[in-house]
Amino acid sequence: MKLGLVFAILLAFSNCASFLEEQQLMENKIYKIKLDRTESQAKKSLFDFITTSQQYRNSADLLDGSDIAMTQTKQKESIKLYNFKNTQYTGEIGLGAQDNKFKVIFDTGSANIWLNSARCNDYGCKNHKQYDGSKSSTYEHLGYDLDVQFGTGELMGEINADTAFVGGVKIAKQEFAEIVKENGDVFAQSDFDGIVGLAYPSMAAYNFNPFFDNVMSQKLLDRNVFSFYFSRQEGSRSSELTLGGWDTDHYQGELHFHNVVNKYYWLLDADNILVNGQDIGLCKKGCKVVADTGTSLLTGPSDDLYDLLDTLNIDENCKNAKELPKLTFVLDGINYDLEANDYVMKIDSQGNEIAYDTFASIDSFVEMGGNCQCVGSFMPLDIPDPQGPAWILGDTFLSKYYSVYDRDNDRVGFAKAK
Repeated sequence: MKLGLVFAILLAFSNCASFLEEQQLMENKIYKIKLDRTESQAKKSLFDFITTSQQYRNSADLLDGSDIAMTQTKQKESIKLYNFKNTQYTGEIGLGAQDNKFKVIFDTGSANIWLNSARCNDYGCKNHKQYDGSKSSTYEHLGYDLDVQFGTGELMGEINADTAFVGGVKIAKQEFAEIVKENGDVFAQSDFDGIVGLAYPSMAAYNFNPFFDNVMSQKLLDRNVFSFYFSRQEGSRSSELTLGGWDTDHYQGELHFHNVVNKYYWLLDADNILVNGQDIGLCKKGCKVVADTGTSLLTGPSDDLYDLLDTLNIDENCKNAKELPKLTFVLDGINYDLEANDYVMKIDSQGNEIAYDTFASIDSFVEMGGNCQCVGSFMPLDIPDPQGPAWILGDTFLSKYYSVYDRDNDRVGFAKAK
């Protein structure tokens, strides 16, 4: 079984604190969750964890779910959460109690909740907030062993359950992976405490319900839809995860929906990928794309991605920034354009990434002094059959296009973000 794309490829987070605040937005039930946007730095161990085939070791029979009590009451309030900094976005989830909060990545590219356990003594665990089930009256020890092996390490733990809170949404008996041992450096340097997977249940360990599937089964929302707005203002608190619908204030123009073609990732068919409107052969056998909020970059099958990079020919000294072509993903006849300011990053002499569009003009971007480099926001990634080969539309794409994930109709919607 594969874990999926999981979460951030790029790490090295700033240390702003998270917060939650409620705001009524619409007559129907919508929960708005503000997300942190964080700075980034590639970590090989994390990339291996995301991209390699991982195997789960288990020692218990599967639960049939018959003992999971369902809450039928529909909540009426809307919840406003928050944004953080540069290329990763984090928010908060409560586990065991509403005020027992953990900073997490809400990730459409994975399906499990992962948190460090208080029973873990490894540095990667001790360096983060740890979940302590002994302090929760609603904790349930299920004891389903979990051993995830990946290229540079191993995670060991258990699947257990507790009450989860996202804003004012209360989810009973939410299963989560409680990490009790870490081998390798995959989480040690990260600045978040866990992951909340939002992909389909076919990806989840032991076939347990991911977070949103429990929201659905417990009938907590009027519409089984969630959406993401990723602000491009570094350090702002305006990014949002919205539960129960979408917010027209965050996008302009028409919202276009595309059907999911494989209920594992949020996987879509693409007509083509164009460079300055030209077909350069990236979709000779058709293309698939994955909408993944937990991946910071655009990724593609290695051979195709190298062809794209050769065509783009991004000068590392930023000399051709003004002439770089437009990159277009075509889905169901709809063009989703990325300009150079969407897919180019500038790296300063300290290794910090500076978004192209934070400059007043292209000239100021090109003329910035120092030992800086221009790099494309791309990474090769070969996703195997049956989901792959596929391109990942990570935060580089999703910060330009507001995204809606509709489980009622199994479709993803995009519109140009404001």
